[in-house]
Amino acid sequence: MLESSPMGENHCPGFLFVVLLVLGAQPAWAETHEGRLPPGYVSEVLDNGLRVSILPDPALAIVATQVWYHVGSANEDEGSRGLAHLFEHLMFGATKTRDKRDYWHYHHRHGGTNNARTSYDETVYISEIPPEHFVGVLEREADRMVNLVLTQEELDNEIRIVTEELRVSTENDPMSRAFNQATKALFGEHPYAIWPTGTKEDIAAATLESCSRFYERFYGPSNAHLVVVGPVDAPSTLATVKRLFGAIPAGGETPPDVPSLFDWEFPTMTRLTEDLPPVEVALLAFPLPPPGSEDQWAIAVLRTLLFGGKINPFREELVGRRHKAVEAGTQSLSQRRGGAIAFYAVNLPYRRERTAFRLMDETRDKLSGLEWLNEETLAAAKRSLRQAELNRVYYAGAMARQVGRSSWWFGDETVAFDRSTRIDAVSIDDVREAWQRYVADRPGVRLYVKPEKVPLWIRLFGWLYPLVD
Repeated sequence: MLESSPMGENHCPGFLFVVLLVLGAQPAWAETHEGRLPPGYVSEVLDNGLRVSILPDPALAIVATQVWYHVGSANEDEGSRGLAHLFEHLMFGATKTRDKRDYWHYHHRHGGTNNARTSYDETVYISEIPPEHFVGVLEREADRMVNLVLTQEELDNEIRIVTEELRVSTENDPMSRAFNQATKALFGEHPYAIWPTGTKEDIAAATLESCSRFYERFYGPSNAHLVVVGPVDAPSTLATVKRLFGAIPAGGETPPDVPSLFDWEFPTMTRLTEDLPPVEVALLAFPLPPPGSEDQWAIAVLRTLLFGGKINPFREELVGRRHKAVEAGTQSLSQRRGGAIAFYAVNLPYRRERTAFRLMDETRDKLSGLEWLNEETLAAAKRSLRQAELNRVYYAGAMARQVGRSSWWFGDETVAFDRSTRIDAVSIDDVREAWQRYVADRPGVRLYVKPEKVPLWIRLFGWLYPLVD
């Protein structure tokens, strides 16, 4: 089944990771310095607008091929709602030269895997296969970029599949429903307000005409980035790409950028009532600038300090030390056009909204003393981030994703190879300034969610919770 949520990172098993390090089985480009591309790396834009990036690495066992189409749910309009996700499915259909399921069967026959994902900002088609068979993947990607056959039967079938996905993942999950509604309420008219999965109503409204327009508008070489990582010869691979893709006519519109979340005018207070367990949730969120800002790497370290370690400072203060919430924590949002750091507190429904936010503000003020930030915690956060970067070195798919994202999100492919250098350069003062600039000095965006039904005994005796605890 195709994935619509952001793709998770691959992680090297601990024993294998240690063995690789001991044996020194690191790629030749692992020591890349800031601003430099790895030896043998090829990045070129073909005459028809297709960007091609090839990272040869003989230490890898498989070839990862990814095609990034720079269109996601944030680029949909009234006539194309839900089509980004729907097309993630439709692209695996028949073409003028190949039967439906050919792409799947090819990977199955040759020991490969394939998938796809839709996000707010892009739709990515993913292949991992032994090196002797990756040219067949390139042939199929070139074919479906221009020769996809759309029929009413195929559309009806994929509408049923996507509708069932939405029923299972959203309708039957109260927390997903609540999060979906909260996103819509908070983001308002911003293009990130609608989940990449779309809605049942949007999917049901899709027509052959709207799908054909979407395909012709966005699925062309000028709006795509082909990334190949693995034990390949870069010059010959580039020649193969030019042979297969170069004849495709120029086309594919890159949609206009969506507004930055950091500059968006959010409502100061939003209230919702949802079908939740008998608890109330207060959320205090702080928008962040898009990737590539001057504080990007300090923000990355700050995020790790807040929720990436064993101790969450916000929860430790509000729940652990003060016992003022049933649960609390920190979450993070990261998209191409901005992100957010969000603190949440879960309370039994006896507590007043004003009190819940007062306690959260007090906790934020306490954290602004930055007692939780010192050289030891900073070093631990950097180690955690560096380990994630090292893990990517040994996975062709993870590295291909990093190349595609660095190009699309940052506008700079070198970011894929010098992230550790940038992280190492972050000082404790950089993190302090990022906290002050984006959290301490801002009022935050507030959301309060109440349950639709609360048992009588909780209404009557919920106030005893702090005494018992």
